[in-house]
Amino acid sequence: MTRGRWIAAAVALASCIGWWSCPSQANAQAAQPNSPAHPNSPAQIKWNPGHYMASGAVMSAGRTLAYVRPEMDDLNHQNHVLGYRAWFTWGALEPTRGNYDFSVVDSLLARLKTAYDHPKRLVIGLWLYGQHALEPNDARIIPLYIQQDPSFGASPVADSHGWWGQNANGKSTGMYALALYNPAVMDRFIALVQALGRHLDSEGYFEALVIQEDSSVAQAASAFPPVDPNYSDDAWLTQLERLLTAAVTAFPHTSVVMQNTWFDRPRSGIALEQWMAAHRIAPGSPDSWGQSSISKSGTAKLSDGIKTLMGVDTYGGTVDLRAQMSAMMEVQSPDMMGTFFESVGGPWAPIDFINAFNQTYKASHVFWTHLAGSESLGSGGVPPPVKWSNLAPILDANPLTNTGYPANYP
Repeated sequence: MTRGRWIAAAVALASCIGWWSCPSQANAQAAQPNSPAHPNSPAQIKWNPGHYMASGAVMSAGRTLAYVRPEMDDLNHQNHVLGYRAWFTWGALEPTRGNYDFSVVDSLLARLKTAYDHPKRLVIGLWLYGQHALEPNDARIIPLYIQQDPSFGASPVADSHGWWGQNANGKSTGMYALALYNPAVMDRFIALVQALGRHLDSEGYFEALVIQEDSSVAQAASAFPPVDPNYSDDAWLTQLERLLTAAVTAFPHTSVVMQNTWFDRPRSGIALEQWMAAHRIAPGSPDSWGQSSISKSGTAKLSDGIKTLMGVDTYGGTVDLRAQMSAMMEVQSPDMMGTFFESVGGPWAPIDFINAFNQTYKASHVFWTHLAGSESLGSGGVPPPVKWSNLAPILDANPLTNTGYPANYP
């Protein structure tokens, strides 16, 4: 069984001021601003580590501030929750070729800066896949100009381009993702990132850009027959390095986070994590585990990216990189509720996660999915401790401890 087929079951269902660093979340409100290691560097990175709220929604084309405003408003009077992570699709940000629309991004940022008792920071994640079948003229995830132009490569569906995914009889039947291993598709995605950099890098309350996990693309291309004959791990690795190089150039003052989890085979995931350490990319990941399960079961079932970060990947990533780079982790709904991780000891309680972030992952930033309490996953509801109104005080009382400015940053 290839790694891509194995991960088909594992992909998740899924205030300090301006440029200054925040020395610790516990005393952030009282502390005077402290400069990071290189106060005179023109490439100094904004650095505000700590706990952040994460949206469980995806801002696809047509969705506005109103879609997420109720959960955002739970940030008010949460002084030790420093900001908000929102997912945006390509289709939401580039409705037509070269026409970028960042108005919804701006509306979220304005609300975070002005609507609450303390200003909050924004983290944007770029969402790479669709969770259901791609219908004709559906531009929520992928701009139509990509889908309609043969220069962006074939898909499993006639006269549709620039993506691959679950299919049968010439139709999309389920999960699909951008064919970013195709250089022509990546060229346009890089153009989007460059436009975002021009718009957001100088904004003091824009904290980080996150690229969604690479396994979503590897899975879509290689886990569902017929597979994309143009996909290879080497091609995907090459294009990811192109993307991340362009991203750090476009965001010289902002963290760029790559959720490196799995390729089809381990070698490329290990190589990417090691490359990231040398090129000031922050490691990230969904599917966080609690410390109790890591202590009991070890790290064998964690992703190749995270195992390489820890220096424990049996396929060759055996140098501990945690002293060089600071992880920015995500806690998703299946980590906190339901039966998805039951076989390895999940779902986990907030303190169990925080112990893992401080002891094992060495995380500087954690993005906690907002759960109002009414959500369901399978047959289970939301455990009371992870309902946001109960979770926020726990985060307040339990800061992250690995918050130093990263060694691989300028």
